[in-house]
Amino acid sequence: MKMIKSLLIPLALALLFVLPCQAVDKGNTTNDSFNKAKKILLRDVYLDHRTTFYCGYPFNSQKQILPCGNYTPKKEGKRAHRLEWEHIVPAHAFGQSVPEWRNGHPECVASKGKPFKGRNCARKMAPELR
Repeated sequence: MKMIKSLLIPLALALLFVLPCQAVDKGNTTNDSFNKAKKILLRDVYLDHRTTFYCGYPFNSQKQILPCGNYTPKKEGKRAHRLEWEHIVPAHAFGQSVPEWRNGHPECVASKGKPFKGRNCARKMAPELR
């Protein structure tokens, strides 16, 4: 049963991010930001089975990993017991397919005139990545 649940996570991510972009020429018209997609995951996809992807530990609606078993974070701090969706698939893994991420864009210039690229440029100039 755990294996089936762990297979649902990549499927859910595909449905939220990949399939809407491939299904229609317009791309993803439902989720225009990563933050909205994370809210959908918490509110709808994981409503009835709030367990982490990697170790199957429970988490609550505030995205706090609940004490269970022998979970010991590498480092203590704010992030030690907080669920972070983006670690399932690193943004860099799919961002490299976006030219603005790799090469930048003429409109990606900081306030002091320095050009930038990467996630911030892609977020600004590539709506398909959002």
